[in-house]
Amino acid sequence: MKPGQILYKIREALRLDNKTLLEIYRLEGYPIEEKRLNAILKKPSAKDHENADYEELGLFLDGLIRLQRGAPKNPPAEEAEIELDNNLVLKKLRIALQLKDMDMETIFELGERPIRRSKLRDLFRAPDHPKYLPCSDAVLNDFLLGLEEFRADMPPIGTAQQTR
Repeated sequence: MKPGQILYKIREALRLDNKTLLEIYRLEGYPIEEKRLNAILKKPSAKDHENADYEELGLFLDGLIRLQRGAPKNPPAEEAEIELDNNLVLKKLRIALQLKDMDMETIFELGERPIRRSKLRDLFRAPDHPKYLPCSDAVLNDFLLGLEEFRADMPPIGTAQQTR
């Protein structure tokens, strides 16, 4: 999936409004304009659609973690450049939403892709680990569909969370 599609699906699953999306980017010091954000979130066939890049998706995910969990207590001195892939998107969502193994299993089941706990752990292993399992676009898509159903009865992010 393209970064803009992933961002759109996360937005839908978490029921984020533009104000919250802009705030999430602001938390990471990324000055995205609302016009650009709207262009990214449009359907690819729309006239004014613009593609998002992996940096924008990564900054969004980092900002979501910061919004949900606060600033890191001991930030790294210098951030190493890490290539964003589907496994890392899953990991960052898991961290931001504080999902446990059982939550992840439920979400995958809701997305009609049941996954055993051992396979779930393989998705979060280091790429050089012998049991590492690459997360395909289909697996990530099913997770995001399940996440939307999983969070259906929860308040949208950015409303109740910011009142802490």
